[in-house]
Amino acid sequence: FANKIWNATRFCLLNSEGAQVDYTFLNPKAEASEIKKTLKDELREFDEEDEEFLDKVVPKFAADNPKENLSIADRWIISRLNKTALNVNKALETYQFHEAVQLLYHFFWDDFCDWYIELVKDEITSEQINTKRDTARSRIITILEQALRLLHPFMPFLTEELWQKLPEVSNALHNSAYKNAEASIMLTDYPQGDVSMIDEKAESEMQAVIELISKVRNIRAEMNIKPSDKPAIYVAANQDLQQIFRENKAQILKLARADELKIGESLDVPKASARGVLSGNVEIAIPLEGLIDFEKESERLENQLTKLNTEGERLAKQLANQNFVDKAPVEKVQELRDRITEIQQQTAALQQNLKALK
Repeated sequence: FANKIWNATRFCLLNSEGAQVDYTFLNPKAEASEIKKTLKDELREFDEEDEEFLDKVVPKFAADNPKENLSIADRWIISRLNKTALNVNKALETYQFHEAVQLLYHFFWDDFCDWYIELVKDEITSEQINTKRDTARSRIITILEQALRLLHPFMPFLTEELWQKLPEVSNALHNSAYKNAEASIMLTDYPQGDVSMIDEKAESEMQAVIELISKVRNIRAEMNIKPSDKPAIYVAANQDLQQIFRENKAQILKLARADELKIGESLDVPKASARGVLSGNVEIAIPLEGLIDFEKESERLENQLTKLNTEGERLAKQLANQNFVDKAPVEKVQELRDRITEIQQQTAALQQNLKALK
């Protein structure tokens, strides 16, 4: 895990030119609201007409401001960061340290590294110097800075070392009681999380995109499709999910290593297609013609099925032995039962894939 944190920080630092730690990048309404407040403070006479004028100007400013014009991936990671911070603080208040660590591990490894960095990598690594690139870089650096703060009590030395290397960090980020002390992550405020920054809609939409990409990756692995091959993905979903997938088409094609994304209300694909079902009654299919050798792949899947059936029968016999169940540790018995369930799921998936090749 420490290596993962180091590598993620290294990637961000290698692409940090033009970036800075700035919390307005994490609050979509912060800067526009601040401008409205400043204007109200500076105007000696402030009436209803001025209020109406600002109510019209501020949204227009927000729409054009790259800090506020957030993608679904940005809204998702900001929501996940704040939800994680809130839950970590609740866990710490009740001395559930293991729960706190698990929450941070999941956020940093899964949400931040495996998904967010990959989703915004093209923007961050762009060689073209522009506001969009620098905004993306500042946002990811700021998220990283907050994540390091959350991790600091559990990994103090690593997080201090990495925090010191972030661009624009100084004692200005300290709690006001330590504003004159030497810069240290130890003297910053621990992130509390902001309920108003949680975006359930963004999380739900992003989860649908993640599930789709993950399923395509699973199919590619199960069907032994070469990494260099870019198949077409067919998706059947309701109107709302269709819109979500269309809006994130570029990201889906990139992360699923696909060439084409066809979206509709029903699937119209060749019989020799690998299929899958997702949440929300979403169906996906990948035509296999030209991607694999059907005969060799059928033989490979049948061999896997044979191995799984043999293992399943062996475990079932163990669990059928009441003497073994009574004397074995509870954890061991549960482990065998979980493995049998896993074998059943894997067998069902292999049988479905094998059927697609017939």
